[in-house]
Amino acid sequence: MSNTVGLADVRFRRRGWSNHELAQFHRMIAILCDVQFAFETDSGVTDEGDPWLVFCEVDSGEIFAHFARIGGKYVVCAPCLNQLVTSATLHRLVDHFIDLCPCRRAAAGRSRSSPAAR
Repeated sequence: MSNTVGLADVRFRRRGWSNHELAQFHRMIAILCDVQFAFETDSGVTDEGDPWLVFCEVDSGEIFAHFARIGGKYVVCAPCLNQLVTSATLHRLVDHFIDLCPCRRAAAGRSRSSPAAR
């Protein structure tokens, strides 16, 4: 007599950010620190198992950006954006956010207008 075990309703629930995803945030941190942006982070997992990460400005404590993975999609919400931005990959979302980031644009403008940049 053989015993068969059925795994019909077993679900894998991912907890937190993967190392690859964390590397994308570290890449973003390096770019933002390069433009003299100081921030703190906090992160967690929702009751549904979706990870989130928030960047807050050190001086004011104000939220700069809130990233999450919801239902397999990546989202960022930030006061500096006029809309919620989504992407199928975190790499693309981080790139798009950096392109839209006002502190990055301001730093680029300062470097173009400074005498050392000429």
